Amino acid sequence: MVSQKRQVHWLQLTIKAPPEYVEPLTHLFNLHGEGTSSVERPGGFNPDEGETPDPAAWVTIRGWLPIDPTTESRRTAIDVGVRLIRYLVDLPELEEQEVTDDEWRNQRFEPIRVGTNLVIVAGSTNFIGRDSDIVIELEPGLAFGTGHHPTTLMCLEEIEKAVKPGSRFLDVGCGSGVLSIAALALGAEHAVGLDIDDDAVISSATNLEAAGYSGQSTILHGTIPHPEVPDGTFEVVAANISAKALIELAGPLISSVSANGVVITSGVLETRLDDVNAAFESAGGVVQSSRKIEDWTATRIARAR
Repeated sequence: MVSQKRQVHWLQLTIKAPPEYVEPLTHLFNLHGEGTSSVERPGGFNPDEGETPDPAAWVTIRGWLPIDPTTESRRTAIDVGVRLIRYLVDLPELEEQEVTDDEWRNQRFEPIRVGTNLVIVAGSTNFIGRDSDIVIELEPGLAFGTGHHPTTLMCLEEIEKAVKPGSRFLDVGCGSGVLSIAALALGAEHAVGLDIDDDAVISSATNLEAAGYSGQSTILHGTIPHPEVPDGTFEVVAANISAKALIELAGPLISSVSANGVVITSGVLETRLDDVNAAFESAGGVVQSSRKIEDWTATRIARAR
């Protein structure tokens, strides 16, 4: 019997770093890699006992390069960037591993408890939770944020508070679709996702279909304002994007919210929070609350009446 050759398609790069260096390293991996890098926090804590992750614990950052004629140049560019960051912090060497599509698709991550009842688990994990758990099964992919990063984590926690049965949900910069999947699992009637990146649009649509929500979701290429996204329609709007993009889109984001709806922003470093909040207030928003994990912030903003 002739064995099949193992088809390697990806070079996986892994490095551990302090949480304050997540942003430059993920930017480096995303800039030269394929899709979106993953950020994994260590486990070892028990939420049932009121324990929370150690905010100072080092995290694991993974990125993927396609194995093709561009691999070496991409790998060199990432290595140069890591060497520059080493002038600021003593980082370990990059770990490399060649993986197949199946190995990448079936990678595991620790279950993540979010807020009161949300739990994100890998689809291949044999997870036994509580009766009250709302379990979201995900197969992590190249463009799949699983909730380990503070910005995604805070967004999910705020979505759990804001989404009610029958809510209409909008995700601007949807990336992987994880926020829409969570909103629908919490009882939202319909979710609309927008992203300017073609891979993110494909990833979101694929992941929503795999989660069983293709009939309750619409994924669009582009940003707001958008002809297929009417103003004043959504009870909950999420935007986990950069401070610069939030400032530019403050007006359209506020316009998209229904009279009693809220905008949830994330992806903003604490140093830019005042600028972002000022832009939303100028656009007719009312900042209800802001919170942070490490240097990252999330804000809940209502529409002024």
